[in-house]
Amino acid sequence: MKQFHKISISLSLLFLPFLHLQAQDCSCEDSFETAVNAYEKNYSLFMYKVTDENRDLYNAHTDLMLAKAKQTEDLQDCKVLLERWLDFFRDGHTYIVMSTEQVTETYNESIQITEKQFKADYQKKSYERNPLLGIWKSGAYTVAILPNPKSSIRERDYVGVILESENPEWKKGEVKLELSSEFGNSYQINFMMGDHSLEKTSGQQTDLAVIEIDGLGKWMKIWPEVENSKKRSEIELKYDKFHISYIDDIPYLRLPDFYSVDPSYVDSLMQTHHDRILKSDFMIVDIRGNGGGNDATYFPVLPYVLSGPVEIPSNGFWLSEDNTEYLISAMAASKGFTVEEYKEKDKKEYDMFNDNRGTAYFKGNGKWTFTADTIYNSPKKVILLTDKEVGSSGETFVYRANQSDRVVVYGQNTAGVVDGFNGFPFDIGCFTVVFPTSYRAPDLKENPIDPYGIAPDVYVDEKEDVLAYAIEHMKQLIKNEVSD
Repeated sequence: MKQFHKISISLSLLFLPFLHLQAQDCSCEDSFETAVNAYEKNYSLFMYKVTDENRDLYNAHTDLMLAKAKQTEDLQDCKVLLERWLDFFRDGHTYIVMSTEQVTETYNESIQITEKQFKADYQKKSYERNPLLGIWKSGAYTVAILPNPKSSIRERDYVGVILESENPEWKKGEVKLELSSEFGNSYQINFMMGDHSLEKTSGQQTDLAVIEIDGLGKWMKIWPEVENSKKRSEIELKYDKFHISYIDDIPYLRLPDFYSVDPSYVDSLMQTHHDRILKSDFMIVDIRGNGGGNDATYFPVLPYVLSGPVEIPSNGFWLSEDNTEYLISAMAASKGFTVEEYKEKDKKEYDMFNDNRGTAYFKGNGKWTFTADTIYNSPKKVILLTDKEVGSSGETFVYRANQSDRVVVYGQNTAGVVDGFNGFPFDIGCFTVVFPTSYRAPDLKENPIDPYGIAPDVYVDEKEDVLAYAIEHMKQLIKNEVSD
């Protein structure tokens, strides 16, 4: 295993043991077969993902994964194998989690070091020889990445230790990640999630100031400052937060997700900047990296984005026996009813589910119109920034906004995970499998969004500065329209 120059370090360590329990009656082969049966019967998009044209490919993939399942004993390895099987569907709304009865692998360790001590060690012990070592930040966490202490019995090359955390579940000194050199600037990484559960993944130091952890985002080096690296702007520093900034008086609205704040928060943000937004020729709405959440979160933005009513296709349900029972319970709970109360108080909807068991049921075959209660005449144009990580309700926002005459979408295709929704957590014993029960539209076969995504109006390669280009392009577009 290739390693950079290793420097000894003496720190006080507090180890708490791994909890890695595996139920003795968990069979990966049985779990795999049960999961396959659950998806084939209940996954709403199965009939679109597995067709006469690709059924042989699907069967071969399933047989291959089953053969591997028969040889798999570790529960974590079995989960990885099930996830590989799910890759065939290319659907971000399908996933596997450990059932609550299983204890997932967690790790807790504290290394008592302060930022002041780390900076002193950095100078004294020549940490500058290794560009990985330093202070890094991502979201709520600031960590010091340092060599694995000599007194540690853990097989790893480096550790990331919390210096600051906005998450109350994480304290200073706790180990947030472990890195083991693989080759070059690539690493195998043990990443401790918000609940201290351990996620095994990989990552690369793609730049002197950037670490990209697969599936978990980027970490930026904040100390020591990397020479010739671009100083991060206010927008970049607040990229993971809901906010409005200004670029030469152009309003820039950042919406990083649609789940972590209530619609009232977004409404308050819009109202605070309302007058200034209306005085602008155009505004920017940046939803790059927005994996979705709740459609209602973005409703306060629509009055500034829409130019009139938009068309929304009728949605539907795949009413297998399991899905029907689940949806009845879920609909009753959402209205504060027991199932018996739901049967009496919303008999029409209750009967709709029961009468259509075994079918793909749609609430009509056409479209319905939606509009915001108020639509403002300004700004005249809206830049909408998207990328391949925009999914689910992030895509419904793009779908609605893109029908507005004043919106121009810049970036890359969205993720393509919106055709199925209403996820059903189906317990299969050792695992819980999750799959959509519903359909975005009746014409998914002819007009799918999954897995291709929604294309932008103006494609900009992900390596380019899409924000800078979009501003220049929009100014030219407005100039051309004025001169016509």
